[in-house]
Amino acid sequence: MSIEPKTSILTESGTNELEIIEFRLEKVLPDGSKKLCYYGINVAKVREVIRVPDTTDYPNAQPNVLGVFSLRGKLIPLVDLASWLNVPTTSNIDKKVVIVTDFNKMSNGFLVDSVSRIHRISWEEVESPSQFLESSDQDCVVAVVRQKANLIMILDFEKIIADINPELSMEKYDVTKDRSVVIDDAMMARREAKTILVVDDSAFIRRLIENTLRSAGYNVITAKDGQDGLDNMMEFVRLCTEEQLPISEFVDGVVSDVEMPKMDGLHLVKRLRDIGEYKDIPIVMFSSLMSEDNRRKALELGANDTITKPEIGRMVGLMDSLVLVDEKK
Repeated sequence: MSIEPKTSILTESGTNELEIIEFRLEKVLPDGSKKLCYYGINVAKVREVIRVPDTTDYPNAQPNVLGVFSLRGKLIPLVDLASWLNVPTTSNIDKKVVIVTDFNKMSNGFLVDSVSRIHRISWEEVESPSQFLESSDQDCVVAVVRQKANLIMILDFEKIIADINPELSMEKYDVTKDRSVVIDDAMMARREAKTILVVDDSAFIRRLIENTLRSAGYNVITAKDGQDGLDNMMEFVRLCTEEQLPISEFVDGVVSDVEMPKMDGLHLVKRLRDIGEYKDIPIVMFSSLMSEDNRRKALELGANDTITKPEIGRMVGLMDSLVLVDEKK
């Protein structure tokens, strides 16, 4: 059972479309009955879907890691997704399948009960979970898709992997201890005069980017998806027109994810470049899906540069090179 990810869907000139794989967990209720729970993942993150492989125990592994397996010469951890989500399921592993993912420069296997189908949808059809629940850093759902009578929960796989592999998490990065980044009074003052808009649907990732930029001195405002980001930027245009001020009085740069509800990051770049005030504003794409092809398309649409998660250590230096470039040194 193999799936060929169509990564071009993400980058067809900012069409604001994506494909998601719907998969299911069979929740066992207290009375013994079962209930299907529906989840989704972007096809671009999926390498393939396989039968459950033989695994080898790994010493001192995180409790939700069932072991490691070999696939095409790579050792891949197998994560019991239901266990991580605290969803009690049947123990009959022979009837389950594994979704093998490939993003953030690493591969992981996720044990699920079944894979249903692929949906091609517009990001406009993808809703923010904040419409249902108050989101927080601990929230593992980044978006919701309505399909007939079911709600498909799009999971924050970056957060799941960071929880399972804390040593690989972006949370380990501390810009104040990074010798490649200048942290002194003069540079802090220069950054304090600049404001960066951070757009990401994951509260977990938004907080990490915000903390990194703020620790270096930047002012930061945030948006939870591309539409929210565009609304903020349009409000700045209104204010600068009304008060006859340059747009730099409100915002100096943008850091945006690619995958987001309502409007994806590539479509956001396209829309911003069509607005006179933002024709030249620095825009950096920060995504786990930044393949060479995706990077090329992002640059074609108007992004200044790209960073592949989890390389958050590049963030401050790159923003310095873009937003401080016109200052007198």
